[in-house]
Amino acid sequence: RSFKLLFLHIKSLFKLNACIQKKGLMETISKWREFNQRLKYVQSVILTTHLNPDGDAIGSELAMAYHLRQLGKSVSILNPSPMPESLRFLDENHEITTFVKTIHTGDVNRGDLVIFLDVGDFDRAGYVGLAARESGKAVISIDHHPQISHEKYLLAIEDTHASSTGYMIYDYLKAFYPSHLNPPMATALYVAVMTDTGNFKFSNTRAEDHHMAGDLIVYGIDPYKMYCRIYEQFSPARMRLLGHVLQDLRFESDGRLVWFVIYQKMMGKYGVTHDDLDGFSDFMRSIAGVEVSVMFKEMEDGSCRVNLRSKGRVVIHKVAQHFGGGGHPFAAGANLKKGIEEAIPAILSDVKRAIEGTP
Repeated sequence: RSFKLLFLHIKSLFKLNACIQKKGLMETISKWREFNQRLKYVQSVILTTHLNPDGDAIGSELAMAYHLRQLGKSVSILNPSPMPESLRFLDENHEITTFVKTIHTGDVNRGDLVIFLDVGDFDRAGYVGLAARESGKAVISIDHHPQISHEKYLLAIEDTHASSTGYMIYDYLKAFYPSHLNPPMATALYVAVMTDTGNFKFSNTRAEDHHMAGDLIVYGIDPYKMYCRIYEQFSPARMRLLGHVLQDLRFESDGRLVWFVIYQKMMGKYGVTHDDLDGFSDFMRSIAGVEVSVMFKEMEDGSCRVNLRSKGRVVIHKVAQHFGGGGHPFAAGANLKKGIEEAIPAILSDVKRAIEGTP
């Protein structure tokens, strides 16, 4: 009898989850329709994304820009920080500009609408977000990160089940503007989903992402060449620093936690940039027995950037949220005002509790 009750309970949970997902889908479709309606009344659009943009951020911006121009809109892409060198091939026409407050604030003021793509939290849009707020411009957010400040947006289109913001845009285009897809847009969207799923191997990868990739490949994308352009362009300086870091890894919680520190003096010694550090946390996570990897990175101003990665059992985004950051359940980060030596014990204490609470 107890087994039967358990079975019925699990069955009811599955039905509830299906209903929630269906409701979420309907809400998302409704918001995309509202998005289309609002676009009819604007001409000039500013696109932006988060600080230190990744492949999903850049790919989503470019794909949305191509789409909006096909609707006859004037589009400017203003980002709060430069894009990584490994992604510059996407911006062949040099459409993406790094925002300079004294130069580009007027561009934001003259725009009719600002669209945030993959930003996560309003403050992560940096000075672009600040300019939008000060000018009183309407802001629309399109994001697969959970939003914590919906009231700051005219419209927030959110899908936390999507692997990437790029997937959301692809899904939107397939539903409303399938004829808009073209080779440059397909390339941008492919990079968006490929990078945010770790070349389709992270735990957020779904069947839909593979279907999307297969659909986009038809537009002339070579998967191997694309992989090489993104993942096989590491500088010698990066590899030397990686060798240094590997010799000083710290293991705790019976080997379930690995953490490491990158100081400014180390970056100076090896001549690396912040872009060179991309993927370090993911690499350490691949060690046998490790559940969570943590990278502590000293910033130029003495503050600390923390990157957390989980293999898929230990939920770590709440740790990041506790320190003013955010992200996904198994991939998150935070910027701490405190120095790195003060940040380390505070973060590790929370991470260890998360690990201990996971069987």
